[in-house]
Amino acid sequence: MKQKLPVIILLCISLVLLTFITPSFLHNKKHEISNNQLVASHIYGLIAGNIERPIGISTGLSSDEFLVRTLEQEENIPENIMEEMMSSFLGAVKNQFGYDASFVVSEKTKRYYTPTGIAKIVNPQEDPYDNWYQMFLDTNLPIQLETDRDQLFDWRWSIFINARIVDSNGTTLGICGIALSMEDWQKMLLAVEKEYKVKINLIDTQGLVQIDTDFNNIKNAYLSEAISDHASEKEFTHTDKAGHGYRMTRFMPNLKWYLVVQGKNEIEAQFAGASIILVIYILLFVCLFLSLFDTNKKYKQHEFVIKSTSPVDELTKLPNRNYLKEAYGELGVFNTTRYKSLSVFDIDHFKVINDERDGDKIVLGIVEIAKELLDDRGILFRWSGDEFVLFMEMEIDEAENQMKALCEKAKEKLDITVSVGLVKVDLSVSIKINYYRAVQNCYAIKEAGGNGVGRQ
Repeated sequence: MKQKLPVIILLCISLVLLTFITPSFLHNKKHEISNNQLVASHIYGLIAGNIERPIGISTGLSSDEFLVRTLEQEENIPENIMEEMMSSFLGAVKNQFGYDASFVVSEKTKRYYTPTGIAKIVNPQEDPYDNWYQMFLDTNLPIQLETDRDQLFDWRWSIFINARIVDSNGTTLGICGIALSMEDWQKMLLAVEKEYKVKINLIDTQGLVQIDTDFNNIKNAYLSEAISDHASEKEFTHTDKAGHGYRMTRFMPNLKWYLVVQGKNEIEAQFAGASIILVIYILLFVCLFLSLFDTNKKYKQHEFVIKSTSPVDELTKLPNRNYLKEAYGELGVFNTTRYKSLSVFDIDHFKVINDERDGDKIVLGIVEIAKELLDDRGILFRWSGDEFVLFMEMEIDEAENQMKALCEKAKEKLDITVSVGLVKVDLSVSIKINYYRAVQNCYAIKEAGGNGVGRQ
């Protein structure tokens, strides 16, 4: 009985503490939710205010009388004169509104006009990156926001605001718009995230992340659970994440995206004032485990340093991006002519797959298939979670056949699909540029539904 007495006393103290703490916690919890609503509304207003002006500019350009009339007469105007007229028009847009990237694409000629002239002829058959043009036309929307890499600005991430140009009869004459620097938006949102200790995302109606302060998540991560919140444009939903903080979601009609704000429940953290109870228990054992904990902590710190700087991926034992930096430098070039093709592939909808199945097993399975098809004729890197890069000692036609086989075997053996981007290695530019070209082809396939190979 004497041995049980301390336990009984501790249980009584716990009950007394909970009796006093719980009502205060519930009251403060309601106050915290109200405060979270205010923070989320402030973020909504900040984003809406910063996007309203560029949307208005793109909308205004699409109905500009000079632009409409010029495109209607384009076939009767010599190309050099037309190029000069459009360059002057877009240059004026740049000077007046301050946006570096503005453009017009003609439906008749498929010319891609910029302030510096005709940048290219839009042709998805030759450049999968150009799929965006027809995909926008197929939506029948007057205006649309799209996150993508800007081919004309060193493949930087940008937010494109595309607007449809139509004549008086409703016939589509082309698309115009401006592109906002993703980096500028990230700086703005990062400041807000730090101030309010939240995480901000803009996602499309499928849950795919469109805007994030981490480049690795853009067009790569999914917040599918936020779609299940069934948020409207009128107000935020508030969802507790079972001890992992909260999530607030609201639809932004001008963007056709959802704003997702996530954070920690500070009041619940304070309720760990009830952790006084736990502290009492822990103190009974802390002396016993202190030495073991300290040793284990030092080991884990040492282990983390090794893992974070290791040139080899721990799970797959493949070389990783650290290896690439060591071998070629951050902006290195190929120091051999043996590699003819470069491929980038990732697993479609991996976050969903990882939640429902054994993600590590899937990753190891796709690595086994890729290594078998590579047949020691190149190097396979694990670039990030589900993204892989291959330097291939194969001409691009053979490489394309092997990557198509990868798609087929992934579906057959693992019941997954992969999106593949493939390019012929250009030794005159850096590895980074070759990689970005392959990434664009991969994104083009992914946006078209995945499960395929895009080459350039």
